[in-house]
Amino acid sequence: MKRNLTLILLFVLAFGATTFAQVNKIKSNLPQPTKQVAVPAVKTHVTGFENTPNNHGQQSVPPAENSLLQYLGTTVYDLQSNGGIGHRIQNNGGGDLTGVFTFSQNVTGYPDRGTGYNTASAGTWGPEPTARVESVRTGFTNYATDAAGTEYVFTHAGTNRIHWAKRASGAGTWTEGEIPTTASGELWSRVAIGGSDGKTLHVIASTLPVGNMGTKFQGMDGVVVYFRSKDGGATWDIKDQLLPGIDSTHFTGTDVEGYAIDANGETIAIAVTNTWNDCLLYLSTDNGSSWEKRIVNDFPLDKYVVNTGYDPSVLPADPNAPTPYAIFTSDGTTDVLVDDAGTAHMWYGATYVNDSLITDTGWTFYPGTNIGIVYWNSTMADNSGFISGYCPDINNNQVLDVTDISNYGVGLSSWPAGSLDAAGNIYVAYSTVHELYLDINTGYNFRQPYIVSSADYGMNWTLPQAVMNPSLVEEDSVEVPYIEAIFTGAAKLSDDKVHVIFQADYSPLTNLNSNTEDTDPTDNSIRYIGYPTAWALVNAKNVPAETLKFDVLPNPANDRTVIQFNSDRTQTSNVEVYDMFGQVVRQTAKVTIGQGTGTVQMNTSDLPNGMYFARLNLGNAFATRKLMVQH
Repeated sequence: MKRNLTLILLFVLAFGATTFAQVNKIKSNLPQPTKQVAVPAVKTHVTGFENTPNNHGQQSVPPAENSLLQYLGTTVYDLQSNGGIGHRIQNNGGGDLTGVFTFSQNVTGYPDRGTGYNTASAGTWGPEPTARVESVRTGFTNYATDAAGTEYVFTHAGTNRIHWAKRASGAGTWTEGEIPTTASGELWSRVAIGGSDGKTLHVIASTLPVGNMGTKFQGMDGVVVYFRSKDGGATWDIKDQLLPGIDSTHFTGTDVEGYAIDANGETIAIAVTNTWNDCLLYLSTDNGSSWEKRIVNDFPLDKYVVNTGYDPSVLPADPNAPTPYAIFTSDGTTDVLVDDAGTAHMWYGATYVNDSLITDTGWTFYPGTNIGIVYWNSTMADNSGFISGYCPDINNNQVLDVTDISNYGVGLSSWPAGSLDAAGNIYVAYSTVHELYLDINTGYNFRQPYIVSSADYGMNWTLPQAVMNPSLVEEDSVEVPYIEAIFTGAAKLSDDKVHVIFQADYSPLTNLNSNTEDTDPTDNSIRYIGYPTAWALVNAKNVPAETLKFDVLPNPANDRTVIQFNSDRTQTSNVEVYDMFGQVVRQTAKVTIGQGTGTVQMNTSDLPNGMYFARLNLGNAFATRKLMVQH
């Protein structure tokens, strides 16, 4: 990657003055859902040690399937994070991978909760774990290895301390310990390993919030702090350190799990998001001894306290804001990576917040506004960025046909997970709503993983592509329209694949309490897909149907319909027909056609009356037409 640095920096510096005015201009062109109303924000943050009542009783976890949509394991504890994910999967090279997740197979209080650990050899994952790594109950795991191959797992325990477990590379017994603290406790840790010898542990966590039985730390309620150990966790020469500028003069606290950390040698990067304050990036070039602060998104209100009120006239002009009181900000999910040149790459999910009503108990946000995943890197100017991923308009009708959106307290597109390859290409996987996949039991559109890439250091991004491509999942493709897939993670290093994991569930929302629509605790699994980087770098274009002279005749159709289109060169083509729930009900084989008019006849005599979508895939372009069937 270093060999590309000079040209890359010249290109980036030429665009260094990019501002969010440009970001807003980009997102104003994105299709918007029909659901854009403000909803109450999620105010509680789960530690995993709450005495949460549930009415489900003990249920057995179904066995893993023999599937190309590979399993790391199953879990009845289906809240993998309150915010971002952190390091959950590592690419060890040659198809060898390591993955972790928050694990439990006992729904009655989750007494066995801890780190689920699995490895893949030559791309094939081992048997799913049946027990946690730790000897005590823990949760919200992160993983890293040092230069000697020593494995580390960081979690938090019921003592409200950050717990660690380590062992020699891939074998032996895990030894365990806790990070000492001067605060009332810490939770929700993230880990990276750096230093000139590749053995320094860098950990961030949140001090225990008042709402979780903690006390304020230096005047702030739940704030990110930094720890460092140079001897494998035996001693910690930095503990409970506040990052520069995060103090009670400017902050009331920071987002729970709205932070991320990465390291590459002596360069350490920490991303810190704040829904009601600035989003920041901290960069150290001396292994965490000193820090430079960068403002990634400059929030217009200083140390705002919810329900105190503000004058919307003081907000910066934003023609895309849903209301005059709405403020552009982070949704609390983020990721950060440091490349070989020392450049930090940061992503965060974006949303709008609103506190126009000061007589209520909280604030609202807009989970249905299609903003996207903001990308920024440390060679760019402060308060700048580009939209990378977003929610795509699959049927190309210039609006997102969304029935309803499950409320996890995050934006429409969220849980970004970045990855880099040796050629300097950048990838980000994330989860967003799929407009054609509908859960008929709850009325929510399913969320699914997507991926975008950039070959020019983030200046331009490909169109979103579904991670669960039918060509990858094959026999599982019939299940995909019925899967809620969230909490996306990606290995930092990509090779011929971007290595993506996520939690799959057949019901939106979580099962942690019996009042949610997710009533089955046994249908959650952690899945893996190796998404080909060659696919991710192809910029498939969603073009207007008229451009391809794409038409469906007759429409409405009775027993048959004819699909016509025009090809401007020799290329591959096929047609898919989707029902209103996103399931493929007709699909033609891929064929190579020459320049000129193409015609495909389809039998519709056995299709029930109703609305369908015909999608034409033509080379790297695709277009969609509505198709009515009426017998």
